[in-house]
Amino acid sequence: MAFLPVSKNARDVGQCIYCDAFDEPLSTEHAVPYGLNGPWTLLRASCRRCADITHRFERDSLRGLFPAIRAVLRMQTRRPGKRPRTLPLVVESRGVQRTVQVPLIDFPLYLPAPRWPQPGAVTGDSMAHAVSVKMDFIHVAGPSFDSVSHSYPDVDFVGSRLTFIPEEFARTLAKIAFCAGVYTLGLAPLRQSPIRQIVLGKNRDVWHWVGLWTGDPINEPKGLHAMQVLTNGSDIHVILRLFAQFGAPEYHIVLGAADPEFVRSDAWPWK
Repeated sequence: MAFLPVSKNARDVGQCIYCDAFDEPLSTEHAVPYGLNGPWTLLRASCRRCADITHRFERDSLRGLFPAIRAVLRMQTRRPGKRPRTLPLVVESRGVQRTVQVPLIDFPLYLPAPRWPQPGAVTGDSMAHAVSVKMDFIHVAGPSFDSVSHSYPDVDFVGSRLTFIPEEFARTLAKIAFCAGVYTLGLAPLRQSPIRQIVLGKNRDVWHWVGLWTGDPINEPKGLHAMQVLTNGSDIHVILRLFAQFGAPEYHIVLGAADPEFVRSDAWPWK
């Protein structure tokens, strides 16, 4: 396999990378969502209809998985006036749960890291519409859940509640990876990529294309986010690591085969 780093310089596209529209207003597309401090931007790259689609599943992923991380680390937001000053902590005693609000500085901050199998396109398995998703929780800052539990008498459990949809998070990863491919190679070699249909919700086989990277680490555990584009023949893959500095897992997104004419051209970087 050959690798190609994803530059952080903005790239101007001039048409919607998801539906090819070009004769209407186009907005900036953040590869990693703006709310996660993503540094990669594609200019004039998303029409209003497609932007509405990506916004919905990205918003649900950020709200479901990363509200505490975003609040405590003071990640960027378009509504700074609504940034929370406390976060909810779930406390259970004798089978009864209650929620208490905890100041950000005292909140036990854990990074949720979903894990699921490799992409079906890699293993050759026929992936079901639902896969088994496991969760790792990486302690980032503040006290541990265990130490917080000592502050509450007769407590059996202390934790936080997640309400995310795994398929929507996988679509978010697919969208990030597709942007990485466009960022690095342009749109021309990726027009037939199945990821475009995954992003737009027209293909629900997200687990066939999005999964866990199980090989040697590609992106070092440093910096906030990291990703690289790689190729195996004419097949394009992206290895993505959100929250790299905290030791989060790497995800493997298969973009599919590049356009044959582009592969034969001088623009193909892997000769």
